[in-house]
Amino acid sequence: MRNFILAGWFLCTLLGGEESAAGSGEQRNPTPANAVYEGKQLPWPKPEQAKVDKLVADLKDQLPKEDFRVLTVGPWVIATDLSEAEARAFAGSTMATYAGRIQTQLFTKTPRGEPVKVYLFKDADSYTVWNVKLFKERPTTPYGYYSRAKNALVMNIGTGGGTLLHEMAHAMAEADYPDIPSWLNEGLGSLFEASMARRDGKVVGFTNWRLTGLQRDIGKGTATKLAVLVKLSTAEFYGERSGANYACARYLMQYLQEKGKLEVFYARIRDGQDADAGAALRAVFDDKFSLEEIEKGLFDWVMTLKLR
Repeated sequence: MRNFILAGWFLCTLLGGEESAAGSGEQRNPTPANAVYEGKQLPWPKPEQAKVDKLVADLKDQLPKEDFRVLTVGPWVIATDLSEAEARAFAGSTMATYAGRIQTQLFTKTPRGEPVKVYLFKDADSYTVWNVKLFKERPTTPYGYYSRAKNALVMNIGTGGGTLLHEMAHAMAEADYPDIPSWLNEGLGSLFEASMARRDGKVVGFTNWRLTGLQRDIGKGTATKLAVLVKLSTAEFYGERSGANYACARYLMQYLQEKGKLEVFYARIRDGQDADAGAALRAVFDDKFSLEEIEKGLFDWVMTLKLR
């Protein structure tokens, strides 16, 4: 897990250093909707103001105003106990810039317009305490999660911005492709949880902590087969082989990214252009290879990779 935390730290440092807005002191007054981002073109449609106002009011009622600030970026209604400068760095870079680019390069059919709460808790203690206070339960992950039922992203942002991008990808995918299969949804989210950079105006994922397990599985001959992965139900994906399934899905996405085929692969599945996901995968390689041959290319490539 240490590599994941370091990846999140690197992401936070990289993004915060690029486009963080100047702070305006430590006062805990809610920031007017989008005031921090005036002049910045956002890729999300303007949400219904009444819905945004309702979420803002809910957050103000839930959280003490002396400790939390509230601000919005498009449909993302953020409550955080970070400092003003830290909140602007995450909202302006991780969310408005990097998540915005993921939205425009991948989720191109239906941009997220429905407003959603984003809780950015500053550290593990705040994250755990407020999960119990707000939701009457301890979180099952130390990093963060997205809950459709709560209409909320709930984050321990102290681990960095990687998990935030992972969960934002889920929320954007929900709007763009409501029936997205879990293996594809988690593969994409996991791709964007690692250190990020821009290449030709795009956000790209690099190797992360899931690499070690996948390389071990490949070496033992126990890695999830592509023909199996692309047919997994939600229950099967999150079942006893979830770790292996996550790793295979994640590195399939990175492999397609490196081949310049990620966006077209996702769109083919979303738009139902092929009989199934296996056919879509073969199609993006011009039907020149079987799934077994694509898998061999993927696994051979994975074995050449090293953690950054």
